[in-house]
Formats: sequence, structure tokens, C-alpha cells
Amino acid sequence: MKKILYLILIFYPWSASAIEKTKEEKVAKYIIENIQKDYVACYSFYKVSAASFKKTKKEKNIIESLEKSADVTLKFNHDLGEVLGLKPATMSKTTKQEVERFTKLAKEDFASFVKKYGLMCKNLVENQKQRIDYWERKGNKKIK
Repeated sequence: MKKILYLILIFYPWSASAIEKTKEEKVAKYIIENIQKDYVACYSFYKVSAASFKKTKKEKNIIESLEKSADVTLKFNHDLGEVLGLKPATMSKTTKQEVERFTKLAKEDFASFVKKYGLMCKNLVENQKQRIDYWERKGNKKIK
């Protein structure tokens, strides 16, 4: 959690309301936008997974862990959304739509759903720097 707050403080001058001038500023904005989207996806993943496990009456500690991870990712989602200048209503609508999309994905093929999002979301919660580095590499390749 400290790492993401550090990231916000570092990149705050380059929030959505700031004028982009340098490649570094553009890459920083790219990182924040994509990490924020990752948090929306991971919140949705954890909420849908927790609901699925509740239905199958899995161990309570697994469900609690998934719900805790959902809470963490939702907080980071909103923190970064604020840095980007997103309105709370917009963030809520986007999050709701993503949960609905993830619910459909999980119903179609839960194993593939978990395989696609599980490790990425686990790493995002446990090691944000790894995901920041990922988006930084992509941003540096994409932005000239």
C-alpha cells in the first residue's frame, strides 16, 4: 500500500489535469491509467471469485482473503482514479460494468478466468512495483 501511495505522490504533478510535455510525463500518465484499469479488473476478479466460492461453500478463510483483496484493489482503484481526475460516479459505473463482464467470463469458463487473471491480480496486490515496471516498459515502447 505504501508503494502505491508513493507512486501517486511521485506522479501527482502529472495527473490528468496537468499539461503533458515530456516523454517521461506521458509515460507516467500511461502507467497510472493502466494500473488503475488493472485495479478495476482485479477488484472485479476478486469479487466474482469470492461470490463463486461462496456459492460452492468453499473454506471461509479463502473467501475472506478474496474479499480482503477486493477491498484493497477497490481502494487503489479509487485513489488512482482521483489522481486521474475521474469522478466517483464514473469510477463506480466502470467498476460495476467490469464486475458484470467478469461474472459472464467466470460463468463461461471459470478455470480459464482464474488462469487469466489470478496470478496477475495476486502479483498486483503483493508486488505493485512489478506491474508498474511492466507498464513502464510498454509505455516507453509505445510513446515516442
